[in-house]
Amino acid sequence: MPDFDIDFCMEGRDRVIEYVMNKHGHDCVSQIITYGTMAAKAVVRDVGRVLALGYGFVDKIANSFLLS
Repeated sequence: MPDFDIDFCMEGRDRVIEYVMNKHGHDCVSQIITYGTMAAKAVVRDVGRVLALGYGFVDKIANSFLLS
């Protein structure tokens, strides 16, 4: 069966799903969800990137956090 991902913001996502159901039939559409996990170092680096902190600074924090 063909599939496609709906990686839309929560706002308006229900409208897209409803459109697809109306277009292809409610019995031909299903939804699944996947959960991912991140390692601690990756989380610290992602937060640093979002906060626009320097890579060297974030790297020091990530390394010291993991060693303690």
